[in-house]
Amino acid sequence: MRVIAGKAKGHRLRAPVQGTRPMTDRIKESLFSSLGELDDCVVLDLYAGSGSLGLEALSRGARSATFVENARDAILKIEQNIEVCGFAERSDVQWMEVQSLLARPATERHGLIFVDPPYSLSVQVLQRDLEALVMGGWLSDDGRVVVHRMSKDFRLDALGLQVIWDRTFGQSTVLIYSHEEEG
Repeated sequence: MRVIAGKAKGHRLRAPVQGTRPMTDRIKESLFSSLGELDDCVVLDLYAGSGSLGLEALSRGARSATFVENARDAILKIEQNIEVCGFAERSDVQWMEVQSLLARPATERHGLIFVDPPYSLSVQVLQRDLEALVMGGWLSDDGRVVVHRMSKDFRLDALGLQVIWDRTFGQSTVLIYSHEEEG
């Protein structure tokens, strides 16, 4: 696993020993191509695992990234990966449950939010996470939410969000949501 483009291109990333399933380079390349420019974007990486998605965004010009993870081994790997890539000044690592973070009012609005939970996370919990992002003010008005799930999971309907990009790669599906257009 590596950073595939930008300032930290080619840097190898370490993954926690167990419990994570990093997004493949092929999927990551397709996703980031569709996201386009990330200059000055504020990123929130939920269920961060190795931090791969937030680090890719930082490498491609995002202003800052907050990584949220509850597994201690994963936190250590995220911190190592941030250091190796040289993004310590632009990164914040939160060792906590995603639901604990989302239960609070947002302290900052994010232009890009990654939600890449373990496949074992129930669809109902993921649905609540997405709704908490919207209702809690975590997503900026022009922000996007990226969700990575098993292909067998159906598309999630999140209050106030619409799917703007939907791709399946073998066993994985990646969806990009944005605020619903008012019409």
